[in-house]
Amino acid sequence: MKYFKKIIYISLSIIFLIACQTSNMQRTRAPQYKSPPGLPENLWVSKDFNKQLDSILSYYKQAGQKLAEGDTIGAEIYFDQSFEIVAQFSDEDRAALQKWVDYDSVFRKMNHEYEEIYQNSTVTLEAEEVREAITDYEEISLSDSALNGNGVLVDSSGDVPITLNKKVRLALKYFQTKGRYVFSKWLQRSGKYLPMVQKIFEEYNLPPELAYVAMIESGFNPKARSYARAVGMWQFISATGRYYGLRHNWWFDERRDVLKSTHAAAQHLGHLYERFGDWYLAMSGYNCNPRKVEYNMRRYKTRDFWKLKRLPRQTRNYVPTFLAAVIIAREPEKFGFFVDKVRPVQMDTVKISESVDLNVVANLVDTSYAYIKEINPAVLRWVTPPGIKDFTLYLPAGSKEKFKQGYAKIPDKKKRSWVRHRIRSGETLSTIARKYHTSMSVLRSINKLRGSFIRAGKYLLIPVPQNKAQYYAYTASRSVKSKRRSHSGAVVKNVAGHKKVTYLVKAGDTLGEIAENFHTRASKIRAWNGLSYGQYIKPKQKLNIWIPENAGDVKNKLSKSKKTKKEPGVYYTVKTGDTLWDIAKKYGVTIRELRKLNKMRGSRIRPGDRLRVAKN
Repeated sequence: MKYFKKIIYISLSIIFLIACQTSNMQRTRAPQYKSPPGLPENLWVSKDFNKQLDSILSYYKQAGQKLAEGDTIGAEIYFDQSFEIVAQFSDEDRAALQKWVDYDSVFRKMNHEYEEIYQNSTVTLEAEEVREAITDYEEISLSDSALNGNGVLVDSSGDVPITLNKKVRLALKYFQTKGRYVFSKWLQRSGKYLPMVQKIFEEYNLPPELAYVAMIESGFNPKARSYARAVGMWQFISATGRYYGLRHNWWFDERRDVLKSTHAAAQHLGHLYERFGDWYLAMSGYNCNPRKVEYNMRRYKTRDFWKLKRLPRQTRNYVPTFLAAVIIAREPEKFGFFVDKVRPVQMDTVKISESVDLNVVANLVDTSYAYIKEINPAVLRWVTPPGIKDFTLYLPAGSKEKFKQGYAKIPDKKKRSWVRHRIRSGETLSTIARKYHTSMSVLRSINKLRGSFIRAGKYLLIPVPQNKAQYYAYTASRSVKSKRRSHSGAVVKNVAGHKKVTYLVKAGDTLGEIAENFHTRASKIRAWNGLSYGQYIKPKQKLNIWIPENAGDVKNKLSKSKKTKKEPGVYYTVKTGDTLWDIAKKYGVTIRELRKLNKMRGSRIRPGDRLRVAKN
């Protein structure tokens, strides 16, 4: 593995060296390609290598010209082309590049320059979206080398074998090029939780490499939430979380508790390994239903993960993505990632069975409300959950005793605050809940209401934070943030080398289908139209699609693909908040029958989808 050391971004130093001496180089016909300045004379460099360096320099200059013209999107395309070339260098050329001793500082400068330009304009993808992008990522021609060739290498020195094959190389290449910005963020954030995760995994006798499952699941983000309503750093769905003792309600969600969810993940991975006896199969079972993995094993009569061809697409790419993350994270600088990781989080823990305002907690340990919220991601509101015994509260390291002593002196009435609200004529439970930034279910629970009927003149007891101004500022910032997410960026007005096609969204359309018909990706359509991840599209909405200038008439192709024969029967248009269970109950059918009628593999539906609910 030594020859891999510091090989990805070494070539960019040549940009700096060649740029300084381009004016002195004579481009004669023989020899056309000279050795780069500073290269030892006794070191042979191939012509192809020199051509690649020239291409990098050319793309870099064109990127500079685009930046001078104010075209950052065009510049990014040329930067990406440069990175594509860098990712294809052969082992011989990478070894040659190691002969320069000053490349580190140059790479850091170039890397810094790129991030300075794009860190504010680049959309930070969610982990789920990155896995989707890798699944859709089209591989270009690769050179025949250990890193970019077609051979298979396996490092079995650890408990989890590190396989390097075509699919892993594809994921490596994605992280080095299109996904390098988001992977840098993941590496940076990993410093906060990785030591703690690996320590817990050690208690369960699990391989330390498995800690990087959290990287590809959530990017080490305890607040992550997926389309499938999986939550937390380890992306547990509700049922799996409950099975491993992770409680949640309107007030709190222990799937976001870093320590508890990591213990649950360790148990879950351990159980999957006991079930399959192979870490690749265990991780596949973590990503999808383990029964699907077992079905494919029986179908293909093999225990070799790489031979299970009928697993879901994203599951087939789950293990390669994990392996690529491990390979880079072990030696990030070798792959051009110069990241200052966040310091490991240090916390004390206490058990609380009472509802306590986090402002009170912050004052007792001399810190801010924001920091207490940060180290307690499981607390969804401003207060520890009422009615929950032995809730784990996290405190700054070294403040446990101070908190206990101060907490013992606080009378119950000061631990939290309540408002006695008199119901006015015309008010409803929903308007009152909205006014106090709470929910109707909370008001019903606290006031022991069976339904939503309330009377003017009566009183409701409503929980509120002690520091109201701070809380309302916090909720307002969250509201603004959610609005920004719904309009995450400006609509792209120009893409170099592409022409614009305007598409009118039809009922039942999804971004995935539209992207597939235009031979692009859903993430690109979102970026072009200023849409955030998770934002729905609506019928009659106009989307700008950028296609290559030499592309044919894709409009006709798309319209033809939509003219499918509609089967007779009764149809229902999905509304916001609908689930398959709700629709099946409404029309007197089972979920299984509903899936069969609509040829569905899963239960995922979106507003605007048209579902066939009956044959006649």
